[in-house]
Amino acid sequence: MPNLLRIYRIFILSILNLLFLLLGAAIETAFFLRKDLKMRIKARCMVWWARSCCSVLGIYITPTGTYDRDKIFFIISNHCSYIDILVIGSIMPSVFISKKEVDSWPLLGSLARLAGTIFVNRESKTASVKALEEIQERLRNGISVVAFPEGTTNDGLHIKAFKSTFFKAPINTKSPILPISLIYSGLNGSPVGHATRDMIAWHDAMHFLPHFWELMGIKRIDVRIHFNPQIHDVAQDRKALSAVAHERIKAGHSFLSN
Repeated sequence: MPNLLRIYRIFILSILNLLFLLLGAAIETAFFLRKDLKMRIKARCMVWWARSCCSVLGIYITPTGTYDRDKIFFIISNHCSYIDILVIGSIMPSVFISKKEVDSWPLLGSLARLAGTIFVNRESKTASVKALEEIQERLRNGISVVAFPEGTTNDGLHIKAFKSTFFKAPINTKSPILPISLIYSGLNGSPVGHATRDMIAWHDAMHFLPHFWELMGIKRIDVRIHFNPQIHDVAQDRKALSAVAHERIKAGHSFLSN
């Protein structure tokens, strides 16, 4: 039975991804739409795609805290799994910053490109400058951008140090920052513990395919997400701004853990 559930979910997710791939291609080739409008439409489509995937995977989200839904944010979050993208993407129209390697993944790479994902090669300063320009373009065009400033995933228990490079974007565009904390609290109706945490968290030297196959067999995943107080004073040094954001996400993570 668990294998049947896995196969069923992979089949449905493949169909969903193909449908949204076709939709994204149609939007991209619509010559009568302005570039900024295409970006906003694709960000809206991202919400539908993420919600559909969450439904298929049995991901249930409990939000706490508040934020101004009418504002455009530079959104930052802690990061412990690839499904973080589905969780955050299902709540608000946005585009994500992702590592360059995702661009070459079969199907998902094409889907990410059409969704307006900003790919970053962290080993190249030139590429980072280009990525920063793209982030600023999205923000100025009225699209929220999501970044994971830890730069990598973790075990879900700790918040790693932040990389401050892309905090230049909210400074340059005068965009408010929305710090988000998330935690995976439940697994098949039971609290997530040390023995089951790595069924969701994907970090360090874990191989993707075995982890993904295991994840497909989980019937229900409960996620708590907390919207921390927004940061409106962005007229400061990027490292100082990064430090403030880090403290707010840590505080939110502690709140969710209790």
